Amino acid sequence: MIRVVLAVVLGTALVGASLPAAERAERDRNAALATDELNVLATDAERLAARNDPVDANASPATTTVTLRPPEPSFTDGGRFHVADGRLVWVPARGPNVSVRSEVPIRVDGSLRIESRTELRLSLSRTDGQAVVRVRRAGIQKESRDQPPYAG
Repeated sequence: MIRVVLAVVLGTALVGASLPAAERAERDRNAALATDELNVLATDAERLAARNDPVDANASPATTTVTLRPPEPSFTDGGRFHVADGRLVWVPARGPNVSVRSEVPIRVDGSLRIESRTELRLSLSRTDGQAVVRVRRAGIQKESRDQPPYAG
């Protein structure tokens, strides 16, 4: 009986000692995955600006769609993406924020808080004589089931 109690106590101590390391590893993993997602967003914005000419706000701009997928947590509380004017940030529940820089200016009406898989529409326009990529959530028109995820 004493051996069983000692085995349970020792097992509990080992799990308790290893849990912080597992949480730290998951936070690092989530930060790396989130950084990769934000790098894809920044790269697609830069590619859109490099391959197209910006147009005035009232014209039909060149567009592309990007899907952001926040990492799914198992040990930790996870986090969210924050997209605002000129800022692409991973905000974990605990730990430091991770930012990614885009070479092309990014503009958002307000800011976007993304906690689950979300499709974003990037459009290239000219604002104050400068090429700017506008980011917004992509939407589907209610009338059409088979249309691509863009409501215009």
